[in-house]
Amino acid sequence: MLTAVLAAGFWWAVFIWAFRRDRRRVRNGLLLLIALHASISLVVRSAEATLPFGDLMALAGAIMTGLGVIALGVFLVANGLTMARKEGRSLGNLLSGLAGLALLATPIAAVALVLTLNPWAIALAALLILVSLYLGAAFLVFLSASVLYQLFPRRLPTTGIIIHGSGLIRGQVTPLLRGRLDRAVREREQLLARGIDPVLVPSGGQGEDEERAEGAAMAEYLLQEAGVPPERVLAETGSATTEENLVFSHRILEEAGHRGPFLVATSGYHAFRAALLARSLGYADEAIGGRTTFYYVPSATLREFLAVLSYRKAWLVAALLPSLGLVALILMAGLNAASAS
Repeated sequence: MLTAVLAAGFWWAVFIWAFRRDRRRVRNGLLLLIALHASISLVVRSAEATLPFGDLMALAGAIMTGLGVIALGVFLVANGLTMARKEGRSLGNLLSGLAGLALLATPIAAVALVLTLNPWAIALAALLILVSLYLGAAFLVFLSASVLYQLFPRRLPTTGIIIHGSGLIRGQVTPLLRGRLDRAVREREQLLARGIDPVLVPSGGQGEDEERAEGAAMAEYLLQEAGVPPERVLAETGSATTEENLVFSHRILEEAGHRGPFLVATSGYHAFRAALLARSLGYADEAIGGRTTFYYVPSATLREFLAVLSYRKAWLVAALLPSLGLVALILMAGLNAASAS
């Protein structure tokens, strides 16, 4: 029992140290999950040792976990239908529904493959389960790190706030983009109360299907709707990606005599990835998130997860190699057993 207590304390100490050192790290999510697992293991051991129905409680916990996975799958499918109805049927909007279907169908497909008793089918079932477990664990790590980052934002006494753009509708800012702009305005007001008058940089170029640059539409909103003085708005209208948002906006602020680190205002689901990108570019910027309609968050969060995975392709391949090796061993054992019979 003492070992379990020391292990839980150790992992919580490591997590707190890492998070305080730099909030902009995916590893913070991993360390939090390890610390939580150590704490839950401690509670389970204590229950088994002291309560007459400790084993039953552990079984109940496992059953609740399984039911929770099913409930999550159903919720994601329902959310996907909502997204398709309200936002359109693009692949990005359907991500939550597809994830829910995969969550519900994968165990059924794996069992069906195993029941065939065919070695190739069993190997495919093993690969399906291992890849699903890996992606699920990776998403939990990412989600934990992202939620942590949003719950404990670091507010800088900065002289510049970069606002990331998103798509326009008929040349006007959308509710999603308005949430980012309003978040930046609120942060500016808080800085003004501290005697700091920051410059706002609405950042975004013109998409192929847009009437004008996002940065121009955002600047118009800040001037006409939010009442920001014209001299405190510097529009950036050439960027096409989140990375370009940061690089081009930094260039504008530095040419105007401002020095970082700066704040990046975006949507809540996008804040962590924006912070990761800023860190990878060598900036000490921190990101803050605006409000987003709830039904939009699941698919948007999955898009962010896939984007972060794309930054770490080598890690993804390295992590999947052991799974492929295990599947190969299962296949060889199955083929040998089949030939022997």
